[in-house]
Amino acid sequence: MDATFAWILRNVGQIVDVLAVAILFYYILIYARGTKVMLVVQGILVMSGFYVLCQQLKLITLVFIMDAVFVVGPLAIFILFVPEIRKVLENAGRRSRLFSIFAPESVVHKSSTLVETLTSTVFHFAQRRTGALIVLEGKDRLDEFIVPGTMIDAIPSERLLSSLFDRHNPLHDGAIIFSDGRVHSAGNFLPMTEVTFLASELGTRHRAAVGLTERCDAIVIVVSEERGEVSISYCGRLARRLGEEQFVEQLNALLDVNENFVSNLTRAALS
Repeated sequence: MDATFAWILRNVGQIVDVLAVAILFYYILIYARGTKVMLVVQGILVMSGFYVLCQQLKLITLVFIMDAVFVVGPLAIFILFVPEIRKVLENAGRRSRLFSIFAPESVVHKSSTLVETLTSTVFHFAQRRTGALIVLEGKDRLDEFIVPGTMIDAIPSERLLSSLFDRHNPLHDGAIIFSDGRVHSAGNFLPMTEVTFLASELGTRHRAAVGLTERCDAIVIVVSEERGEVSISYCGRLARRLGEEQFVEQLNALLDVNENFVSNLTRAALS
């Protein structure tokens, strides 16, 4: 026992070093999950394995080419994937609990009030078969992804949202964007998803919702005019046919930045 303790004391620096590297790689993989950076990491691992194999087989020409690739590769990756790398770093900042103790209680209350307003509104829309597209802005700016509509800047209420999505209102076909708990604008147009495997009954609202959430960290709520269904899209995924309890649970999970929530959302094609 004494010998083991003495060995640990002698090698404590190396132990801490190994643990720090393991934790670093773990969080890199967690924060890169669901982004193109993850594909780059997988590609690097495959190329590294191929490089080791070439060295073992003494394939001199391939080893020379791979050496050149590994010299230039990091710079090329950084240039090509600057937006994705920025997104990974932003995810790391958002998911950090370091400063969560300083979060004001009013933010929690605002989130709770927003969920109550959205829940009563969207299920009222579902009963009346009123189509709706509601975007809750996250940390990513939406300017580069959307065609902006009309500025509103108002406190959300069921009456306001009902008037904006009334079919006689010229803004009803676009999306309403919420920012910092307020109705920021209406009549916004979102980018369509480029994937081809979506369920055939999904219309333009669902495709626009998936299209925006593929590009940024926004949450998009969809009410189907044809079927009266309520759906939530996040990170390119779509949870469909939500009941009121499911809607509240999943929206709260997203607003509380639950990093496991996205893995629980079914793919739109499989819904």
